[in-house]
Amino acid sequence: MTNATGRPGDSTIRLHDGRKLQSLEVGKRNGFPIFHFHGNGSSRLEVLTVHVMAEYLGIRLIGLDRPGIGGSDERQGYRLLDWPDDVVEVADQLGLERFAVEGLSGGAPFALACAYKIPHRLTACGLISPATGPFIQQAGSFALRSQIWMLVHVPWLVRALFRLSMQLSGSDEASLEQKLVRAGARLGEADHQLLGHPEIRKMFAQAMAESFRQAADASTKDGLVYSKPWGFQVEAITFENLLLWQGEQDPVMPAAAARLLAQALPHCTATFYPDEGHLSTFVNHAQDIWKALSLEREQSTEQ
Repeated sequence: MTNATGRPGDSTIRLHDGRKLQSLEVGKRNGFPIFHFHGNGSSRLEVLTVHVMAEYLGIRLIGLDRPGIGGSDERQGYRLLDWPDDVVEVADQLGLERFAVEGLSGGAPFALACAYKIPHRLTACGLISPATGPFIQQAGSFALRSQIWMLVHVPWLVRALFRLSMQLSGSDEASLEQKLVRAGARLGEADHQLLGHPEIRKMFAQAMAESFRQAADASTKDGLVYSKPWGFQVEAITFENLLLWQGEQDPVMPAAAARLLAQALPHCTATFYPDEGHLSTFVNHAQDIWKALSLEREQSTEQ
């Protein structure tokens, strides 16, 4: 493991197949380990938005760039169920036998893949404002369903349109921060207030800019991985320590779809916040989330 960026806690991990995977740790080095899987269009730098709380609670929060994002090498033909194998390799190199995982938005399917494939390594699995895969078709808006249909069936067109959009509006940190300012009003009051804090907005902009480091359409390719069939049914997940947090005012991932996901999972404790949105659920309730994930660790140890 090497630190090529000079940022504290930033490391490049070499996997067995030669690929590089970039990680960023915040919080306490000897704290309870939680792997954080970033949302689509974001990166490992997403953990910086909650680094103060991680330090305060003594959590070791480890953000990982998925293939093709930030500092992680792309892998052709990458599937959702390949991700748990990468996570295990990282955990082994960090000397972590057991750990929790959490996924925000587009990172949630990757967390569920871990619950399905490597339950023996997990203490808990958290889903935050989750992208709900097949349940979007049942409870998502027509616009959201149309976007996913296009991504799955004409990905080349979606990538081309996204590259054009980024060329016109800019993918640098300053341009993305201005985008977040404009998006705040559309995202609802909770996210609008959150993004009204300059330091939080800047950190989210940094995470977004990092996601485009290798290619303008990197996030489109990442989204395609979990927009296709997952390779498993959520009903088949036997892992018991599953937790879900969702804002009722989330305009990005509908609460109705999150309810369907929670009902389909055999073991899931779901919390719905009436006044929270998409990003605010994660930032405003990080303490609740991590305390619950840590509690699951204690309970699984006692059993």
